[in-house]
Amino acid sequence: MFKIKFVAVAVAAAVAFAPVSAVAQRVPGGGVFGGSSSASGVIGLAGCVLSIMIAATDKGNRYKKELTTDEAITCGLLYWLKEANRR
Repeated sequence: MFKIKFVAVAVAAAVAFAPVSAVAQRVPGGGVFGGSSSASGVIGLAGCVLSIMIAATDKGNRYKKELTTDEAITCGLLYWLKEANRR
């Protein structure tokens, strides 16, 4: 038992004092905002969230129900496809 604890402490000490070569620095030639993300990613995410909110509001007003998980994952598009096929 003592041998296992000694090995565990030795491994933990070796990991703790191991040299780390990671350096935090700016990525050269980043995106529009100077970082690694681009404006299209931000606009796409905002569009998906807005589409979910519009679909949830419409379903809540018409049917007094919430969006299902599948409808929310597809940014509300599955809800609109079901509505188009219903008519």
